[in-house]
Amino acid sequence: MATVMEMPKLSDTMKEGAVARWLKKEGEKVTAGHPVVEIETDKATMEFESPASGTLIKIIVGDKQTCDLNAPIAVIGKPEESWQEALDKYSSKKKGGAAAPAAKAAPAAAAAPAAATAPAAAATTGAATSTMGRLRASPLAKRVAADKGIDLSSVQGSGPNGRIVVRDVENITGGTSGGVSLPAFSGTPAAEMEKVSLSMMRKTIARRLVESTSTAPHFYLTVSINMGPLLAWRKATLSKVAESDKFSVNDLIVFLVSRALRKHPNINSSWQNDFIAQYNSVHMGVAVALPAGLVTPVVRHADKLSLVQIAQKNRELIKLARDGKLQPDDYAGGTFTISNLGMSGIEEFTAIINPPQAAILAVGSTVATPVVDDEGEITVEQRMRVTLSCDHRVIDGAQGAEFLKTLKSYFEDPMACLFMG
Repeated sequence: MATVMEMPKLSDTMKEGAVARWLKKEGEKVTAGHPVVEIETDKATMEFESPASGTLIKIIVGDKQTCDLNAPIAVIGKPEESWQEALDKYSSKKKGGAAAPAAKAAPAAAAAPAAATAPAAAATTGAATSTMGRLRASPLAKRVAADKGIDLSSVQGSGPNGRIVVRDVENITGGTSGGVSLPAFSGTPAAEMEKVSLSMMRKTIARRLVESTSTAPHFYLTVSINMGPLLAWRKATLSKVAESDKFSVNDLIVFLVSRALRKHPNINSSWQNDFIAQYNSVHMGVAVALPAGLVTPVVRHADKLSLVQIAQKNRELIKLARDGKLQPDDYAGGTFTISNLGMSGIEEFTAIINPPQAAILAVGSTVATPVVDDEGEITVEQRMRVTLSCDHRVIDGAQGAEFLKTLKSYFEDPMACLFMG
């Protein structure tokens, strides 16, 4: 009996999935438990294993195409089995699964003559003149049309009741898939632009950050920290340790922030609608910028790890992120996040909270800064500005200020806290 393979949910934040590429072609043998397709999630591209052994008799969602979670993406069975019959049975069990009509699309060669020889029929079944003037098209067809710059009102649908399915759109070579023009405003010439397709990662970033800014009342607290003592200690220490035990300034920040959070559990919290969750461990999210967007791998139990252990874990996670090999467990369950743009020369910024966490720390660069000392003399110190973004549903201003006071004391007196338990 043929098996319908579904789009898997590979992360808690996935709302839809994309096929990066199939590792097998239609007609090739596949083995249960062996990789058969690469799925692009909102965090990474991961191999996904075949759910059954047999022949890949039909690929429903091709390379670079997206679909809803749990929608059918392929059919695996015996070469003589009908993939369409298997899909029909699957749809019946699902009680009208949304992806079935797309699989029933008629071949383009059959649709084209009908349009040429029977214009009256096209008027009845085409999408542009569907019932009550409503455009009838599958979600996947709409996405592909948007990527190609195709106006769906001019496309004849070959699906049930004239519904436009993805095959109808893919067989159109027109449209404006390359450069397109934006409309002119106030008499100015139309602007040229290139359409950049949205990756799953970029879509998720957009959705979650809009969710954060629209639901969590943000407020911001900034403090300036004297980094001189900490940088001097790090320089002296690195000259004495093995290469495998070396650590960056960012590793030191993760270490010290995790210790400050242990003292202030109300900051290491999240809003849960009818209660506030205060976490007993610090699972530190560390934002990593990638060409496709931002990912936040998590250093688990950071408050219980040594500085060297944090450095080693950070290196491992950053490499996995840049290689696109993060697994769901690598970025799920963070309780607090650090976003460090200091290495990019940014002196100060505010970050958007990563829901459902209650706070995020934005770290700027260390800059030589004139400072008036206690005796009224002007000196130069290496100073770093950090900004705490807080969810006011969870954290009050005084609580955020106390956390930053503790954090500042840890940074400015490293010998007293670097090896604290």
